[in-house]
Amino acid sequence: MQNTKSKNLRFITELALFTALSVVLSFWSLRLWGEGGSISFQMLPTMIMAYRYGYKGGLTVGFLFGMIKLILGAYILTPFQAFLDYPLAFTVVGFTAVTVPMVKKAYANKEMGKGAFWLTVGVFVGSFLRFLSHMLSAVIFFGSYAPKGEGVWIYSILYNGSYMLPSFIASAVVLVIIARVYPKMVTVD
Repeated sequence: MQNTKSKNLRFITELALFTALSVVLSFWSLRLWGEGGSISFQMLPTMIMAYRYGYKGGLTVGFLFGMIKLILGAYILTPFQAFLDYPLAFTVVGFTAVTVPMVKKAYANKEMGKGAFWLTVGVFVGSFLRFLSHMLSAVIFFGSYAPKGEGVWIYSILYNGSYMLPSFIASAVVLVIIARVYPKMVTVD
């Protein structure tokens, strides 16, 4: 019984710490556009929790972080837009956990290259799902920002891709480095 309580306490403590770390990292970002979107490492704590605790850890930290971003001063046009750009966009980053079994197996077998590959695939999945949420929001609510003659879908893809692609690459590189130096960071049982 004590072991279960200890694991629960560790999980809750890490949820709080990694959510707070996401908030701090969100303030240190490279803002590309005045309307929103920036290159940052704010997804990294959610991704680490996804590897440490699977979907439960990743989705929970992502949701908590999205709600805090919403509370701390989100740009809101409608409740649905706010949902797409904050709670949903950051919650789906937790789907990075899709490659947890492959990552754990690779690192258990000391196959660092395979581990790095599967980490990168997982980071791509989480980043791409966040991109889709922001893209849909832009198509529905921010189409008026598209330059004259440019389709709203193309505008949305280019705009959101301009910060999501570098954020994906930066997050993948840092996560692979962390896992190489300290594999237990992504393989806790």
